[in-house]
Amino acid sequence: MHPLLVGGNPFTTTSIYTLILFLEKKWGIHYSMGGTGSMIKALEKLMKEENIEIFKDAEVTEIISNGNKVKGVKINESKIVDCDYIICNSDPPNVYQNLIKSNKNYNFLFKQKMKRMDYSMGLFVYYFGSKKQYKDVAHHTIYFGKSYEKHLDKIFEEKVLSEDISYYLHRPSATDPSMAPKDQDAFYVLVPVPNNLSNINWSNEGEKFKNLILDKMDKSVLPGIKQNVVSDFYLTPDYFEKDLATLHGSGFSIQPKFSQSAYFRFHNQSEVFKNLYFVGAGTHPGAGMPGVLSSAKVLDRLF
Repeated sequence: MHPLLVGGNPFTTTSIYTLILFLEKKWGIHYSMGGTGSMIKALEKLMKEENIEIFKDAEVTEIISNGNKVKGVKINESKIVDCDYIICNSDPPNVYQNLIKSNKNYNFLFKQKMKRMDYSMGLFVYYFGSKKQYKDVAHHTIYFGKSYEKHLDKIFEEKVLSEDISYYLHRPSATDPSMAPKDQDAFYVLVPVPNNLSNINWSNEGEKFKNLILDKMDKSVLPGIKQNVVSDFYLTPDYFEKDLATLHGSGFSIQPKFSQSAYFRFHNQSEVFKNLYFVGAGTHPGAGMPGVLSSAKVLDRLF
């Protein structure tokens, strides 16, 4: 299951990714009290202490380039900010395809690289609160369907939805009681699904898929959950594509196959523009919170 948590099919990724399981078994897993949002607040606090100016409600809608250099960003389709360097944490394939709108004089090898890339699966993430506490459910639970390998073929190769789902269930309130009201529980369930190359209409399928997940959990790890949900919402690959600007709504950018790992991923220093740099899931070393934070450490050494 673990390569799925960085966007890869466990049957096609390099065996190096079995290290994830070993590292977690040997040294455990770190959890930030207050959830991932607490990490964002801490990073914002650090940036302010270093007198870094932060623009909020400011979507970068274009990276402006000139020859083999980038020279600025356009914000909200209007304001232009000039710069000497850009460090970008957006999805590299989306940046090269959609954010850079002029001077796309990519060389032949880079065009071939873009063309051959395989993208990670999409994610259906269902967040819900329960008025009943499930004290026997651990912080992390992985549930396998009956036809695991065939299920993954449907996700990665056939790109169709399956009812025999496997999923990862997260119960942060097992460790951090502040994540839910007293005597209640907080959860999210992460279900791998095809990315948007599948052309699945999530406006039609989203609610049905949510109910399928609830039914599966009700009959297995969370008995009675259908009667105990007090508030909920879900995210589909459409959210990843439209709001988070990942190409094809992939959950983890490009797949971590051998031919798309290490040097073969998108480089931390752009192969195309001298002063454009990348951090995040799509560049080296890869997806997942440890990989994303490590990409910033890699970039720090480049400077």
